Amino acid sequence: MFGLTKNIRKAAALIAAAACIFTLSACGEEPEVELEEGSYKTVTQTDAVGMPVTDEEGNYVFQKIPLESRAVTDEGGKEVYNEQGVLVTEYYDPDEKPPEPVYKVGFIYGDEMASGATHVSFEAARTQIEKTLGLETCYIENVLVGDFPEAVNTLQDDGCNIIVSCSPKFASSVEKETRSSMTYFLNFGGHKTASTSSSFGGELYQTAAVCGMAAAYNTSSNTIGVISDPGEYNVYGVIDGFVLGTLEVLKLSQSDVRVNWAWSNDHAEIEAAVDDLISQGCDVIMSYMESDYAVRYAAQRGIKVIGNCGDLPEVAPDNYITGFYFNFSTYLVDDIRAIVNDNFNPRTYSGDIASGMARLVSFGPAAKEGTESICSKYYDYIKSGQAKVFTGEIKNADGKIMIEKGQSLDFTNIININWFVQSVRKAGSFTEIIDDPVSSDFVIKS
Repeated sequence: MFGLTKNIRKAAALIAAAACIFTLSACGEEPEVELEEGSYKTVTQTDAVGMPVTDEEGNYVFQKIPLESRAVTDEGGKEVYNEQGVLVTEYYDPDEKPPEPVYKVGFIYGDEMASGATHVSFEAARTQIEKTLGLETCYIENVLVGDFPEAVNTLQDDGCNIIVSCSPKFASSVEKETRSSMTYFLNFGGHKTASTSSSFGGELYQTAAVCGMAAAYNTSSNTIGVISDPGEYNVYGVIDGFVLGTLEVLKLSQSDVRVNWAWSNDHAEIEAAVDDLISQGCDVIMSYMESDYAVRYAAQRGIKVIGNCGDLPEVAPDNYITGFYFNFSTYLVDDIRAIVNDNFNPRTYSGDIASGMARLVSFGPAAKEGTESICSKYYDYIKSGQAKVFTGEIKNADGKIMIEKGQSLDFTNIININWFVQSVRKAGSFTEIIDDPVSSDFVIKS
């Protein structure tokens, strides 16, 4: 479709030159393509190998090629009319091959890229796209949900025709984005597709469950803390998966999990939420946020940590037990390669442990001896399908049976969970409404 637009422009340029009829000054010289007034163009006739055909006297042989007419459209695909209200048309050669489109990939981040937990996975994928596909990439950070269309426009004006939406907060915005049908969207956290957009996510609750087992094995107080941004991908499913993982080590009566909400980009809220968890006796804290600040701060407080970021050895080198994260590289490279090769097939993709989409961080120095051994067994059971994390009987925090004994939930149900399992003893919120959020400066970075 990008080639079509370029072909329109090329045809328009040829029409503008329609009055320039020329002849060859000497036989044997390479002729130029000639466009006659009206619906024909005159070109040099060529043989099977593409060489110009000449007559007995050595003059080039010409042929007339019929052109077709079509309406001129603007960048938004709307037909153009002149001042008199007449539809503007142009001639074009239907057999002429359009030029190969040039692709550029733009990423849109909801927070500051450098301090991101989820962003680490996207940046790894961005690097892989450049290395594997040889495409130019760039990004805009700190984009508010309401400013998503402007970020899209900025990237499109810079030449981006593939846009990766890097936060589930943007999912609805992507689905409403209609500025140009000639832009492809890869939508993290979305559930819908269109002719030029796919959605993707994954079963991160599986690796979160393994991390829950690790947390339970490493706690001394049996009180484990969770801090999360309420806007995270499948937030209840991931937290509940983590909590259910604790029950692989602890009895239901022993597993005591406390959950606090805070916004990923508000350091004051995060500090208050972490301090509150510590005051409740939590000696292991799991962070599920777009930023890694909660992990950093908990480590500063001397607490063992688990987080949804792959760079825990750098973020909390002495305090991390393990962690869980998405590996976006394989999916994004595959879908973008399909776009480049013109065989894009819109889909809703959800990868799991077995596909390599949901990953586990190597066990760190804070993990006590034996942690890796027991967690690896559980990991293998989940990977092989022998263990399903959400298998009943499971009750919610109010004691109501949500999954009957012997029944299991599949991902289509887990993605819609909006309740905590019974082991969550207390939940608190430190989120406050921001009246004047700071918007992005829309500076494109690479």
